[in-house]
Formats: sequence, structure tokens, C-alpha cells
Amino acid sequence: VKAKLRLIRLCQIKMIDDFWDGADIIDAYTDGQAVDDGVLIPVEFGSISRITRSVFEDFKGDDAVEAFLAFIDEALKQFGENAERNPDDWFQSIELAGRKYFICFNGDGFTLMKPEDY
Repeated sequence: VKAKLRLIRLCQIKMIDDFWDGADIIDAYTDGQAVDDGVLIPVEFGSISRITRSVFEDFKGDDAVEAFLAFIDEALKQFGENAERNPDDWFQSIELAGRKYFICFNGDGFTLMKPEDY
């Protein structure tokens, strides 16, 4: 039984390792296209180089700039703490103001998004 479970585990690892190897590209949507379409917004907040439009649009009103900058500060704080614990993680989940957000590597930095934006 143990040998069978080990074989299954090895097969699972191999399948995951080779999952995209040789796969046909069905569709491509580049970072540049997403920026041009307004889906992603280029920013310069430490390692965060993109945010999704839906994150940005949550901040409206007289205190929008101040609230947004406080939000980004907290996101960077949590992102840094997670990165210290798991420096090789390319995908993180954080919680801000009672809501879950994702931060994932985008090739040049990291993108901050809502789970539904992924």
C-alpha cells in the first residue's frame, strides 16, 4: 500500500511539473493589452507595479487619495511580511479591511487584485 501511494504521489508531481510543457496556446492577452484596455493600471508602489481597475475604483470621494495610499501601505506591509516568510512565493493572498486580495508576480513586479479579477 505504501509503495502504491508513493507511486501515485510521484506521478502527481510529474504531472504537475510537466503540465504546461508542450501545451498549445489557445489565447493570449498581454500586459500591454490589459493596460491599454484599462483592466490593469500601472503604478509604482514598491514591488507592486500593477493594480486592477476594480481595486482602484473602490476608492472614491473626498478622501479617496488618502484612503487609497493607506490601503497600499497596508498591502505592502502584509506583502513584505509574507515575502519574508516565503521568499519564493509568486502568489499571495492578503486580507485588507475584511476583504481578501491577491498579489501575484507579473514578470516585472507584482499585481494587486481582487480574487474575482484573477
